[in-house]
Amino acid sequence: MVSVGKQIDLVMDHDVAKVVLKRPEKLNALSSSLIDELKTTLANISRDHTIRCVVLTGAGRAFSAGADVAELNALTQETAEDFIRALHGACQAVRDCPVPVIARIDGPCLGGALELAASCDMRAASERSTFAMPEVQVGLPSVIEAALLPRLMGWGRACEMLLTGRVLTAQEALQAGLVEKVVAPARLDGAVAEWTDAIGQAGPRAIRAQKALMRRWETQNVDQAIESGVTAFREAFGSDEPQRKLHEVLARRKR
Repeated sequence: MVSVGKQIDLVMDHDVAKVVLKRPEKLNALSSSLIDELKTTLANISRDHTIRCVVLTGAGRAFSAGADVAELNALTQETAEDFIRALHGACQAVRDCPVPVIARIDGPCLGGALELAASCDMRAASERSTFAMPEVQVGLPSVIEAALLPRLMGWGRACEMLLTGRVLTAQEALQAGLVEKVVAPARLDGAVAEWTDAIGQAGPRAIRAQKALMRRWETQNVDQAIESGVTAFREAFGSDEPQRKLHEVLARRKR
């Protein structure tokens, strides 16, 4: 384990980087210092070409309770923008990470923490997890990566969360498309491992190219997205990875 700061742990398991939010006594609330450490950690991971996948999770009995309430309470109109832009920076670092980022959610995932989870590529949750965007109930709109929620859940369900602060159970989050897997707490690591193992077996260049392509798709119309895919396909043959992986498939078929 590499402890990168007081509030973030980085645990390396071969080519999988596990990033742990580490304020369990505060339900991993997102303080300014934790946010800064998270951005630094993700920036370092993004520069490491040996890493194939990232798992983002929380220590203790929560993924994260969201933005630190004490810090929110101390904000003014002059300081509010700096805080929220910093949190956006952490979410953006997740989205910009060149390898897949998986949210491993066990316990509450609220507010800014749900925005972090929404920024991940996939989300697995334990049955005891809960999800909410409670900002309007404390006099604030949900902002920054809350903009991703309608894409995941649809406008109606996102409106319900954002306008009422309603808490979703893990099963409700699964049905809404907010998470991809819900399992018993004891099976959560195994559920995440199914994804990380599959990613590890794929071509590393192909995985990075696929994530980059999917990020481009977000801002392109269908015709542009198809052309981006054609370019990515052609560029894939700039290395021997397709031939090597295809030979592996053919060799297994001959057995």
